[in-house]
Amino acid sequence: MESKYKNKSLGYRPPNLYRSISKIDNVKKRNVIRGYAVRSSLNTRDIDNIRSFNSLKDITAIGAILRGPSGLVDENETKKTSADLFTLVDVKPLSWRHEVCYTAGCINSHGNAANSMLQVIESFAALESMDVKTALELILTISKKYGASNFLSYKLAYLKSFKDISQDSLNLVSEIEAEFRHRESAGLHFSALENLSSKISLFEAAQRKVSGLIGRVNGNFRRALSLSNFIPTPVKYDDISGFLLRATESCLLDTVHSVLIIFNLKSKFPSAHQEFRLRLMPDFFEKIEYLSQLFSKEDHKSFFSYIWKNESKDRDASLELYRISAAFLERSDFTIYRNKLDRVIGVRLLSEVIGPEASQGAELEGNKHLILLPNGASLLEDFPIVLDEFYRTYLFLKMVRNRSNLLGISSKEIKYIFENTFGLQSLLSEAEMEAIYVTAPPEAKSLVTVLSLALHRQKSIDPDVDFNFRNSFIAIINESFGGSIVKFIEDILLDSPEIANYLVDVLDESTLEKMYSLVGSASHASQVRCDILRAIGQRLNRIEYFIEADAITTRLKVSELQQYFDSSRMYVDSITMKKWLDSNPTVSTEQYRTLFPRVEARISSTNNDDSRASKLYFLQLIDQGDYLIQQIVKDAFEQFCLNTEFGIESYLGRRIRHNTIDGVTSDPIDAVIAKQEYRALLTNRQISQHVESWMNNYKGIIDKLKRDYLQFKTSQSLFDATLDINDSYTKENIRNLMASLMATGGSELLNDLVISFCWKQISPQLENAARFIKTEPLKEVNSSIDKHFSASSSPLEGQLKADLLQAVNEVFRKISDWFQVPQTGFISASVRDLCQIIFIDLNRSSAFEFSGDGLDTKFTGISVHRLYDCLAVLLQNACKHGEDGTPICVYACTKKKSTESILSIIAVRITSTVAEDKYQYSKQRISDAIEAPEAGIDMVTEGYSGIKKIKFITRLSEGFSSVKCFSNDDQRKLTLDFAMHAEKATEDSASGGVL
Repeated sequence: MESKYKNKSLGYRPPNLYRSISKIDNVKKRNVIRGYAVRSSLNTRDIDNIRSFNSLKDITAIGAILRGPSGLVDENETKKTSADLFTLVDVKPLSWRHEVCYTAGCINSHGNAANSMLQVIESFAALESMDVKTALELILTISKKYGASNFLSYKLAYLKSFKDISQDSLNLVSEIEAEFRHRESAGLHFSALENLSSKISLFEAAQRKVSGLIGRVNGNFRRALSLSNFIPTPVKYDDISGFLLRATESCLLDTVHSVLIIFNLKSKFPSAHQEFRLRLMPDFFEKIEYLSQLFSKEDHKSFFSYIWKNESKDRDASLELYRISAAFLERSDFTIYRNKLDRVIGVRLLSEVIGPEASQGAELEGNKHLILLPNGASLLEDFPIVLDEFYRTYLFLKMVRNRSNLLGISSKEIKYIFENTFGLQSLLSEAEMEAIYVTAPPEAKSLVTVLSLALHRQKSIDPDVDFNFRNSFIAIINESFGGSIVKFIEDILLDSPEIANYLVDVLDESTLEKMYSLVGSASHASQVRCDILRAIGQRLNRIEYFIEADAITTRLKVSELQQYFDSSRMYVDSITMKKWLDSNPTVSTEQYRTLFPRVEARISSTNNDDSRASKLYFLQLIDQGDYLIQQIVKDAFEQFCLNTEFGIESYLGRRIRHNTIDGVTSDPIDAVIAKQEYRALLTNRQISQHVESWMNNYKGIIDKLKRDYLQFKTSQSLFDATLDINDSYTKENIRNLMASLMATGGSELLNDLVISFCWKQISPQLENAARFIKTEPLKEVNSSIDKHFSASSSPLEGQLKADLLQAVNEVFRKISDWFQVPQTGFISASVRDLCQIIFIDLNRSSAFEFSGDGLDTKFTGISVHRLYDCLAVLLQNACKHGEDGTPICVYACTKKKSTESILSIIAVRITSTVAEDKYQYSKQRISDAIEAPEAGIDMVTEGYSGIKKIKFITRLSEGFSSVKCFSNDDQRKLTLDFAMHAEKATEDSASGGVL
């Protein structure tokens, strides 16, 4: 692999480099560095050797030797790209004091260039009040000279998130991204966007990044920029090391900015500030000190008047400030505020990486009085914010660190805190949750147990870790609510409705199924889940709960088509994944969704021009969307593989944790050994020892398979959650995904198509795993049998050997079969299939007539559920209001807009004859329903016909309502039709019922 650190040509070294080397006091180190100076490149180990075991004076000089403009690490190319910055830092951090000296040496060596960076930072002093175009032009000018930086990326992200950017100014954004070379490594700018944009859940974004990077950073979150950005200020002295190293490995602008942040925190890090005073050039020190003080004299009310949009009023101001402060850390008040919350909130977001000591840097504080005040109470802050749910969460997390603060909290106070905070299931540690549980008064135990279950589900990949809390919850339900979970829900909703956030997260179908004494079967668990959702939706008047309840009912109905499901095969719960993707959009998803309306508007504005212009705009759409789609599928595929709720890793984990593999691999062998005909043979001590030795060897091979190959985050893993965008197979799948999206003309079906992409993408890995398991470990086991059982053995021993060979071949065939045909959790069905299910429920004697070329076309994916919902409403309506003795006609046809798209358009038309005395009334009611603006609540309180529900469903999937009504007054016939995009099933999925 080519080194990322390249020296200049060997023919010439500038004198100032050797002057810097001559300043090294340690003669041995001085000679070592001179040896490195003649090399063409340096690797990470070389850098570590140079940086380690130095005095403070020497490491200051080494900062210039390595990172100076004429240093051993080539810094002659001052213009950085996103790809240069968005990499893991492999260099090992030193002690914080040595890292300060190293950083100072680097800055000193750049002289005027470092002073220029201060001027760049100062030029953004009034960014919030700048005209958007002026601000973008400023970023563009700087990026043309210096390229990409985390500092500029945040400024651009701020403008995108908090300002209205006109169509003309979007060209400036594109130019800036081109200077960053953003598309080559979109993660740099997306990291800033996901930290600032209120459309992205900070908790989910952090969880996604931790899941993907925890195995690569070895406990040091500063190694990865996307993790480091969640905590953009140093939280303790030891953290200064990684914080500064991340910056010096980035670019000069980020390096200077990181030093300014520490200057802004000199009250927290006085020793670091003093060390910089000793090591930095006096001129630079005075200028950066001046800049720090300059930014501390701001009018914060004026700042907020520029950034506070109308839609921000419904969000917590303290959270908004927490997020936006990351873009203004050159300003001391913002730095201090952010750092105060980083020590409590930020470290908990990354606690899985940092470890259980994550929040130990925060002060122990227990201001229960302030926590229990109502929203809007005054705070002792320098900013115009008041007490809200996020700030209360911060205060409570500070309080809970001291267990004694929890003593004496009443049930009412616990309920108030849980109702008026958020994210506790992500932010509390297991030890803290257990402390709350132990100290909670008896009447609050059920409430705390629910939160405990939520916490354990959130924190662990193993769904069984919540065993103790689940048992406690069952006991409470039996004792106080007669064994009815729904009664418990209804009771708790009377005075604690917002606890529903925890209830919905915890009491899903899989968890309910484990409550064996309360829930009798899987179908009972689904019914209880529906009852919970409807109770919460009714109490909170929230449509999303009813939508999910309807989705469960639909899934159960559609599943009647599935005659066989092989639970031993690879499985990902695609329905749960769809729900998760809808609820947790990434930055790239949000960017893509906003791209479509803009480009469609531009296309439509050129329709009156010549066709050439329209084609140019269409090509531009493809160009803009391509890199976003790449990022979307990368993020989604990672979740498809690693998500603890539905991912492949959770499937493999269950196989390993629940001893499925052990049973599959040991039972056939034990059966051979236990055969009656071998009992006498095994009384022979030598034979018995051979068998025992082979069994131990066999067990070792199986353990290696479980430990090294069937894990995602090992070097020998058979699976990889990271997409290789340059791989030809991946390129083809992305191209087909893009074609399908273009065929839909919108982004509503994006997540459906992304899930389909993930299944196609994982197939080669599954096939490779199946091949490997049937060859390599099997070959090793067979070789082991040959080694332990000699060829010159007795006939009976030879038979034992043959039986063992047959058994292990069957074992590895069975394990490899797990990876043969993946199952997605979706059912394949045609319009005719779905109608047959609905007819059974309708129990009506009327005849049904079918026609059209699309009746028996099999579809799959979420679209089957949508199709069922729409058909059910229209057929129920036709049966209820149609005239007895007249047939109901179902017509279906399909059309494919693109040969490359996996989607087809299915159009369905249902016609019924209405009784003469009801015809005009029915016709008018349907017309009114179609014309009326539908609202989400119509899913709950459907009118006479349920037409509004179909409008709602088709609008969600198509971007517009596709429901239409036609009438034939002479024959008293009413025809309702709708059309939607649906994923056409492959031959395998159509024949097997699942794929």
